Amino acid sequence: VIRPSTAVSPTQAMAKLSYSDVQPIIQKRCAVCHSATPTFEGLHVAPNGVMYDSYEQVKAVASKIKTQAIDLNVMPPGNLTKMTDEERALLGQWLDAGAPK
Repeated sequence: VIRPSTAVSPTQAMAKLSYSDVQPIIQKRCAVCHSATPTFEGLHVAPNGVMYDSYEQVKAVASKIKTQAIDLNVMPPGNLTKMTDEERALLGQWLDAGAPK
């Protein structure tokens, strides 16, 4: 008996990613600075006014996040918040999937 494969392709896996999969990463690694109320020591306002407090704010700058955090690997600056390679990969997959809610 030949059964259809139950393996999930990378495209299918990416399609299943949602904001809830990456929101904890964004909260822990990005929003400490990029928030209406930054918690990173010494910061009182979000750099360049860029905030990630909501899905809508993140979605609006998704292409910039991809460029800075994934393609160029310059955010977080000096990796101050210690974003892991695994977190960066998951965030990149979500962004590549179109940043679905």
